[in-house]
Amino acid sequence: MFSVQLIAVAATLVSGSVIFLKILIDPSSPFLKRRHVETARYSVLLGIPLGLVFPLLSQYDEYALLGFTLALLSFTVYYYMLRRSPSSFYRFRLGWVSRETVRSRFLHLAVASGVACFVDLFFWLNIFEVPFGSPVPPTVPVMLAMVSSISGLFALTSFVPKLDILYCLVDDFTQNSYHPRPGMWIEIEDTDFPSIIAGTAFTSMEMVDAFESLRKEGYLERQPHPIMGRVRYRIFPEGMVFLDTSAQDVRGRIDAAMRQIDISADAINGHVNGARPLESRSLDGATKELQTLRSKIQRLKEEYGRLVPVEWEASSLAKIHQLELGVRDQGGEPALVEA
Repeated sequence: MFSVQLIAVAATLVSGSVIFLKILIDPSSPFLKRRHVETARYSVLLGIPLGLVFPLLSQYDEYALLGFTLALLSFTVYYYMLRRSPSSFYRFRLGWVSRETVRSRFLHLAVASGVACFVDLFFWLNIFEVPFGSPVPPTVPVMLAMVSSISGLFALTSFVPKLDILYCLVDDFTQNSYHPRPGMWIEIEDTDFPSIIAGTAFTSMEMVDAFESLRKEGYLERQPHPIMGRVRYRIFPEGMVFLDTSAQDVRGRIDAAMRQIDISADAINGHVNGARPLESRSLDGATKELQTLRSKIQRLKEEYGRLVPVEWEASSLAKIHQLELGVRDQGGEPALVEA
């Protein structure tokens, strides 16, 4: 049984070593590689002394473990529960932290607690016979492994919104509501957030992330509102220029995606309504391509919301519907056509 445990530990260590080497020699840009190395380096350096705390201070290991788990609980409550609505965010006057930073911190916590789990696992298996080492109860490595798994899961599932799309929504709102001129200041309150994100999948807290990110970059300032729990943002003229530039980039991506879908639909239309009827295999391929185009339109709508022109969406879906009917008339498998 002991040898099986050693094999399991060795296999896990080899896997971790391969992953660590992959981070070091990953053929990515120097910037990304430096960020990955910093994440691994600082987390490992933190995890080793954290793991040594339990065998060195065995009489206090329960309290240390309790403090560690309570720290995880406090981080989770702050970054998830209290940040779910702007009212909670402003009522408690919480310090703003970007979601990308939140994900990075939980990733650090996952790696550090995982390394500490490995360190304590060696003492629990009595692999390290050293005078200063005390027996570690199995609860310690198990709890550290759970903390590592939970933190890693939180990091992997933390949604980081695309700020450029949020900036485009803000620019669209200001253009329609204020018709800004060069050098003009714009004031937006948090009560305007529902109007800004209307017709999209974004939430008001994600709008807070967008505005706080702009404030961090110096493009606006936050002013306390006389009403309790309300905030007003004043966008500087430089911020309006930045928002307009971001909006042009987003709309360019939308136009490119729309053109690609139109080109694909026209190509299928040429095959379906060509001079010669298509063969059965070609009809099946056309059916799958039409279903793929319908999925692309749906994903485009989910990602960009009301920024996608309604007229184009309706005409494209109608064209796909007609093409699916044409495929069915030529003898292909009937597609699932939505009304």
